[in-house]
Amino acid sequence: MSNPIRIAGIGANLGGVRGDLDAVRAEMNALIALGADVVECYASDLGVVADARPIPGRVAELRGICAERPLAVTLHAPIPIDFMDRDNIDLHRRAARVSVELAAEIGAGIVVIHAGRTHPDTWAREADALLAFERDELSAIGDIAVEAGVRIALENISPNPAVIAGRLTSYSLDPAALARQLDLLDHPGVTGCLDYSHANQGAGLLGLDPIAGARAMAPLTGHIHISEASGRPAIPSIAAQHDWMYFGIGDMHAPLGTGCMDLDALADVSQVLPGTYAILELQGHARAMLGDSLDRLRTFAGRVNALAEAA
Repeated sequence: MSNPIRIAGIGANLGGVRGDLDAVRAEMNALIALGADVVECYASDLGVVADARPIPGRVAELRGICAERPLAVTLHAPIPIDFMDRDNIDLHRRAARVSVELAAEIGAGIVVIHAGRTHPDTWAREADALLAFERDELSAIGDIAVEAGVRIALENISPNPAVIAGRLTSYSLDPAALARQLDLLDHPGVTGCLDYSHANQGAGLLGLDPIAGARAMAPLTGHIHISEASGRPAIPSIAAQHDWMYFGIGDMHAPLGTGCMDLDALADVSQVLPGTYAILELQGHARAMLGDSLDRLRTFAGRVNALAEAA
């Protein structure tokens, strides 16, 4: 009998700790008090790696912080890692490898990496070659991850300012395309990270159905990021992400319950892989609503699991 428990735990990202490990302690303690099961750390914000090498004393302190608390840990690798940036691929390989090493050191089972992106003109000429190049890179880091006892989770990107300005594009703006890439890769060390907010924004930009995208990704999703977004792309005249939630544009990182997305409809198609963690991603002023959003995320996870159990 297959495991009906699809979402094994809920939690949130750390806020901007800026290398302050005391702030890491405090934020983890706050998540525990709110009933979270898991915390996601952003690697670049921890101040434990320099020149793609661990800083031993800092890593040891972080390892102790994680081990002393009843939270599962996941790690978001630096967002700039890009396995389609062939000109700088050695740098991206080093950053990805040290992220896997750091995850293993602190007991994080998942390392989130964003899907590749490139200039639209390059994509138009070389899409198949770029996808194959990325698969080769993912296979290599996936082998390293398996040896370290962790998994890579490849995440769909949002229509960020570079995308809106026409400087970059990514196949992963459409989660169905990310699902196809993962299916072709078929590596035990690599799973999918479905960011529902990013998917809603990508659907708004490309004129797609966000529910269909979530349905296509579900069988390959082993990690979830969630916040609310209207699906309207950002605009150049409102450049600060701090303002995007107010205007209802871009990657808002808005609290659950703001009504921008149909969370029940998403839950109904999110029969993701067993053991998946769902991570709430809130930033800035939205973190004041963290507790209520975690309650709503717990309801979301319960709906997903109930549907899996009934199936």
